[in-house]
Amino acid sequence: MALGGTERPGLGSATVSSLVEILIFLPIVGAIIGYVCKLMAIKMLFHPAKWIGIGPLGWQGVVQRRSPKFAGGVADTVMGAGVRVDTMLAKVDAASIAATLGPLLEAAAPGALEAAIEAVKPGAYAALPAPVKAQLAGQVGASGTRITKVLIEELRPLVPELVDVRQLIIRQLSGENADKLARLFQEVGKRELQVVIWYGAVLGFIIGLVEVGFYAALERWWLLPMIGAIDGLVNNWLAIQMIFRPLEKKRYLGIFPFQGLFPARQDEISRDYGRMLASEVLTPRDFLAHVDPASRARLEAAAKVIVEREAAPLMQMMAMMLGAPLDQAAKDRALAAVTGSVATVLPAHAPAIEAEISRQLAVAETLEAALTVMPKAEFEAVLRGVFEEDEWILVTLGGVLGGAIGTLQGAIVLALQ
Repeated sequence: MALGGTERPGLGSATVSSLVEILIFLPIVGAIIGYVCKLMAIKMLFHPAKWIGIGPLGWQGVVQRRSPKFAGGVADTVMGAGVRVDTMLAKVDAASIAATLGPLLEAAAPGALEAAIEAVKPGAYAALPAPVKAQLAGQVGASGTRITKVLIEELRPLVPELVDVRQLIIRQLSGENADKLARLFQEVGKRELQVVIWYGAVLGFIIGLVEVGFYAALERWWLLPMIGAIDGLVNNWLAIQMIFRPLEKKRYLGIFPFQGLFPARQDEISRDYGRMLASEVLTPRDFLAHVDPASRARLEAAAKVIVEREAAPLMQMMAMMLGAPLDQAAKDRALAAVTGSVATVLPAHAPAIEAEISRQLAVAETLEAALTVMPKAEFEAVLRGVFEEDEWILVTLGGVLGGAIGTLQGAIVLALQ
C-alpha cells in the first residue's frame, strides 16, 4: 500500500503485537467517535446561548435561535391542554384565598387603622383608649378578610381579557428568556439525551470492530476515514430516531423489544413538563406581571370601587366616632393609607399566598393530566420540533467529526505497522 510514494506494509505483514494493538485501538476510537458526535450534536442544540461567529459563519444553540417558534409550540401545547385564564380562575376558591390572607390582614390591621384615622382626622388615633383601638383593629381585620373574598369574586370575570396566556408563554420562553426554554427542553428530555450519548459510544465500538475486519481484509488505511464518516452520519441519524421511534413498543428480529425513549416515558415527562412550566413560566406573579399598565389601571379602578362600597359602613362608623366629615378626599386618603400599611407587611406573607394561589390554579396538574393521555403522535411534537429543521446539520456534523477522527485512526494505524 502506497502512502506519499513510500511502500508501507499492510496488515498481513504486521507483527502480532501490531495486530493486537489495532484490534484494541479501532473499536475504542470508534466508541470515542460515537460518544463525541452525540455529545457535540446535543451541545449544539443548546449552546452557545448567543451567536458566535463572523458574519453568516457561526453558530447559536438551535433552541435559542428558534426560540420564538419553539415557544409558540409550547404555548399551543399548553392552550390545548386547557390551561386558560378563565378555566383556571374558575377553580379558585375565594374564601380559601381570603382565609390565607387572614394572618396578613390581622398583622396589618393596627397599622392600617392608625393610618386611616390619621388620614381622616390627624391626631385622633392617639386619643383613642386602648380597648377601642383593639376592637376597631379586630373589625378592620375581619372586614379585610370579607372584602378580599368579595374582590376575588367580582374581579374574576374581568381578568381573562387582561391576560393573553399564549403571548405570556412566548414572552417567557423566547428572546432574553430563551435560556429558560433551553432548560425546559433539557429537563424534560435529560434521560433521553444522556442515553443517546452512551448509545453513540456503544454503536461506535461495534462499528470499530467492523473496521478491523475491513482493514484486515482490504489493507487500505483510507477505509478508516470513510467508515468513520459513515459511523458519524448513521450514528447521529439513528440517535435522533431512537428518541422518538417507534411510538409504541415493538419487537425487532422477534426478540428485542424497544420503544422510542420519549414516548416510553410519557407519564414522567408530562409530570416534569407541567411542574417546570407551573414553577417558572405560569406562576401567579408571572400572570400579574404580564398585565399591561392600562389594564392594570382598569383593574385597580374596579378594585377601588368595590373596596369603597364594602368598607363604607366601617368608614362611616369611624367618621361618626371621630366627629369628622368623610368626603371623597378623606376616603381616598384613608384607602391609600390602608393600602400602604398592608404593603409593608405583604413581603413576609407573599410566599404563602403565592403557594396557595398556585395550588388552586393547578397549572402543573392540568398540564400533566392532559399530556399523559395525549396521543403519542401529538405528544412527540412537545420535543421533536427542536430537532426537525436542523436535524440535517446535526447528522452532517456527525459525518464530518467521524471522518476527521477516522483520518486520525488511519494515521495511527499506519504508525503501528
